[in-house]
Amino acid sequence: MATLDYAQTMSTAMRARGLTQCAVADAHRLPFLSFSFDGAWADRTVQHLANPYAAIKEIIRVVRPGGRVVLADPDYDTQVLDIADQGLARRVLRFRADALLRNGTLAHQHAGLLAAHGLVDITVEPRTLLVRNPTAVDNVLGLRSWAATAAQRGTLDPTEARAFEDQFDDAVTARRFTYAVTFFLTAATVNGNATTR
Repeated sequence: MATLDYAQTMSTAMRARGLTQCAVADAHRLPFLSFSFDGAWADRTVQHLANPYAAIKEIIRVVRPGGRVVLADPDYDTQVLDIADQGLARRVLRFRADALLRNGTLAHQHAGLLAAHGLVDITVEPRTLLVRNPTAVDNVLGLRSWAATAAQRGTLDPTEARAFEDQFDDAVTARRFTYAVTFFLTAATVNGNATTR
C-alpha cells in the first residue's frame, strides 16, 4: 500500500503514524506505472485539485482491471446552517462552496465522471456530517470565519460579516446550532475498456 500527498509535511506525519510507503507527488501526474495497484482511494482530495478530471484519469490509470477506485469528498452544495438569517447563511455557505474551494460542489458528479471513463459497478453512498458542537465545526472547517473572509474578498459587506458572527454566537448560546454537509463516497470497478489507457 502506498500513501501519497502533495505536501512533505503530510508525508512526514503519515510516516510518524506508522505508514512506511509514503510519497510526495502531484495527483495530476502520479509517479507509478499503469496497472500498479489493486485499488486507489482519494479521500477529501478532489475538492482541492486544480484539474480534478486529469487527476481522476491518473487514478484510474494506475489501477489494474478489476480493481476499485474510491473517491470521497464533501459536496458543499448540500450545506445547511441554522442561524436566524437564513438568507445570510446561504450566502456565506455559497461563498464557501464557490470561492474557498476549487471543486467544492463536484462530489455529486463523481459517479458520472467514473462512468465517462468506462468504469462499472458504480456505487454512491451519501454520508451526512451533522455537527451540533460549534467548537468541532469551527476547529475543523473554520466555519465562523467564512463570513469575515468573504468580506475581506469583497463579496460580503463587513456589517453582514459581523451579523453572521453574532448570529453564529447566538445560535451557540441558544443551543440551536446545527451545521451539516453531505459527503459522497463513490466507488467503481476499472475494466479493460477504461478510457485512460
